[in-house]
Amino acid sequence: MNLQTIYEMAVKKGLKEDQRSKKIIEKALKDTKKVYSKLKGIDRSTFDLESLKHPFHDTRILNGRGKEQIKNVLVGIDIDVSEILLAEKLREKGRGIDLVISHHPSGRAYAQLHKVMDIQSSLWENYGLTREVAHGIMKDRIDEVARGVAPANHARAVDAAKLLGIPFMCIHTAADNCVAHFLQKLFDNRKPKKLKDVLSILKNIPEYKFAMQLNAGPFLLIGDEDTTAGKIFVDMTGGTSGPDKMFARLSQAGIKTIIGMHCKESGYKMAKSEFLNYVIAGHIASDNLGLNLLLDAVDSRGSLNFIECSGFRRVRRDKI
Repeated sequence: MNLQTIYEMAVKKGLKEDQRSKKIIEKALKDTKKVYSKLKGIDRSTFDLESLKHPFHDTRILNGRGKEQIKNVLVGIDIDVSEILLAEKLREKGRGIDLVISHHPSGRAYAQLHKVMDIQSSLWENYGLTREVAHGIMKDRIDEVARGVAPANHARAVDAAKLLGIPFMCIHTAADNCVAHFLQKLFDNRKPKKLKDVLSILKNIPEYKFAMQLNAGPFLLIGDEDTTAGKIFVDMTGGTSGPDKMFARLSQAGIKTIIGMHCKESGYKMAKSEFLNYVIAGHIASDNLGLNLLLDAVDSRGSLNFIECSGFRRVRRDKI
């Protein structure tokens, strides 16, 4: 399997699990193409052409031509210069690393993390929020994240990979879509009555079970075990955490319990004031689940050899 095929299959899986309608995705791509058509000069020549093909701005081949044949893949939740050097050290020891995959974005993909956040507002529309309200709430938070990532030294790990000649890619929202869809469908089908039932479901998923061994498993942030779960919203895709003001709107829409990867302090206080239950599934564990679901689709024949690092643990669904 070559690098380009792995990338395209990852994007394909991310699109399949995207909870937005096909119409919304197509409109987003059409809007991007319209912007590109009006660009001239340096703005046009430096435009990220991949954004014309799919809406996952944080999923990219960061180093490589695409034709490289891949067998051994080093996979981590976070890949920085240290992990790139680890890949090179493993090569020296005969491990033959052909590709490094990071879940969290790097390089150009990290610089445009804010561009995937509109996924969140599209999901809120499924719970009765109007498009105008949903996108209005999200706009300030998108701008905040854009300002936050702008000063970062995005290219460090990418530059290291280029210097060492190591193919490098990141798969972020495409994988997060997988965990969000998987868990939302699971809870919609199981319909847990109490928060203790929600926890039980999570704790029996291999990725969360493993996280519990590291004291990083699921826990109740807001609510008691015997509290009624009610309508559940899985909040695990769309780049990063959304705006705090969303909690009031979700509560008004009938949501009773939110299941998230993490929650910042201001969000915790707002959710609590809205009498919402909040279950923290775990950040790294949830990233593991999403990435494993995606890699199952990419490597359905089991032709790739995955080497785990940086918090990643490979779990194949067909071997559970």
